[in-house]
Amino acid sequence: MSDIDSLVQRCQQGELAAFTELFHLYEGQVYRLAVTILRQEQDAEDAVQDVFLRVFERIKSYEGQSSFKTWLTSIVVNTCRDKLRRQKVRHALSLDWLRGKAAAHDVVEEVSQRQQQQQVWAMVNQLDEKYRLPLILHYVERLSCDEVATVLQIPTSTVYSRLNTARIKLRQLHQEQMVDGKRLSIIGN
Repeated sequence: MSDIDSLVQRCQQGELAAFTELFHLYEGQVYRLAVTILRQEQDAEDAVQDVFLRVFERIKSYEGQSSFKTWLTSIVVNTCRDKLRRQKVRHALSLDWLRGKAAAHDVVEEVSQRQQQQQVWAMVNQLDEKYRLPLILHYVERLSCDEVATVLQIPTSTVYSRLNTARIKLRQLHQEQMVDGKRLSIIGN
């Protein structure tokens, strides 16, 4: 039995200290995924609370058919989807979390990297949810295609298809930006 399985089992038995430990272990991952989906830090903070409330309420029903991380990710995705449905408003994603911990970097290089990240996320945010979520879960959260399928409750073949379509759409958006960028530089001359 893994440490996580043991911790989950202790939570299922009602041990509050184990739940607190589980919260501290996964809080950062849940927040990161929530802010990626919701694109607002305050909304993500609210979602983290909602997620762990749901986990607390449902932990006894967790049967271990999928990994705990997959089960938890399903709760995060569904909580965020519910929140988006209620809001019907889409906000720009704050990318500060992408930077991680500060390290000694060349300022010019750091600014350049941050601009590239913002451009990539701007393109990702233009995708329909059905392409954006599998992309985030697979490439950002590092879930396998089978785990993404479980979280989104779709066939694995659909995950592969949507990831492929998302990559094609991103490539098209990138090419359009490059054309627009060249046009802008020509107009500026």
